Amino acid sequence: MDATRADRRRKPAGANRTPAPTRTPPAVVLAAGRGNRLLPLTERIPKCLLPVGGRSLLEHQLRALQWAGVDRIEIITGHGAERVREVCDGLAGYAHNAQYERTNSLDSLACTTLAPEPDGLLILNSDVLFHPDLLSALLADPRRNVLLADFAATLGEEEMKIRTDGSGRIRAVSKRLSPSAADAENLGLIKLGPPAARALIELARRRNRPRGLRWVPDGLHHLRRRFVFHALPTGDLPWIEIDFPDDLRRAETVIYPRLSASLWGQAAFGGEARRASARPGRASMKT
Repeated sequence: MDATRADRRRKPAGANRTPAPTRTPPAVVLAAGRGNRLLPLTERIPKCLLPVGGRSLLEHQLRALQWAGVDRIEIITGHGAERVREVCDGLAGYAHNAQYERTNSLDSLACTTLAPEPDGLLILNSDVLFHPDLLSALLADPRRNVLLADFAATLGEEEMKIRTDGSGRIRAVSKRLSPSAADAENLGLIKLGPPAARALIELARRRNRPRGLRWVPDGLHHLRRRFVFHALPTGDLPWIEIDFPDDLRRAETVIYPRLSASLWGQAAFGGEARRASARPGRASMKT
C-alpha cells in the first residue's frame, strides 16, 4: 500500500467536515435482487432480508437512515417484494422493478418515484451492512456528489473499484478497472446533488443508453465528464457487502459486533424491534 493510500485509510470518514445540512435528501434503497450467489439462503427471500444479529440487512439500513434524519425513503423491490413489505411495513415507500430477474441496479434506480429536487438523493445498495457513522459522515460532507470508498480494501476482479486523482476526485469507477490501477472499493452508499441525481435517473430510463451500463456506478462513470464525483474514505469504521456465504458469516461474527451498540444501543425504531418473518435454510455456517 502506498503512503497516500495509507494516509487516506487513517483519516476517519467525515474528519474536518461541516455539519450536515438542515434538510436531508431522500433515500432510495435498491433491494430488487435475489442474490443467486447466496442460494439456497435466498430461495424464498431476497438478499436484503437475510438476518445478521437477529435483524435483516434492510432493517439495519432503515435504522441507520432514521438515526441520520432521513425521513423520505423508498425501497425498490423485486424478488420477494411481498416479504419486504411485510418486514418494513410503515417504514418506507415502495416502487417495484418488475424486470428484476434480467436487470441490474441501474434499472432498479429507473423505477424510483423520488424527485431529486431540491435536496438531491441518497442511493444505497441493500446488501451492505455498515456503521451508522458512515452515513452521517456522507451526509455531513459539504460536497454535492460523494461516494463512500474503502481505501484499505483488498481489491480483486469482483469489487466495484474506484480510481482517484490523489485529492479524492474520482476519475473512474468500474468493476472492469484493473486492481493495480485502482485506489479503493465503492461501498454502495452514494450522495448526489440534484443535477447529478437527475442526470443519473434520466440515463437509467433511456431505452437507447450505451451498452454495458448495468450498475449505478456504471452510470456515474458515464457521467464523470459532466459532474465531479468525490470519494469519502471510510477510515476504520466497519462495513461489509454481502455477496457470498462467507460474507454473511463475517458479517455475523466480525462486523456486526463492532457496530451493533452504535446502531441498536437505544430503543429500537418503531417500538419493539422488528425481525424478519423468514429465516434462511439451515445451511452450514461454520466459523
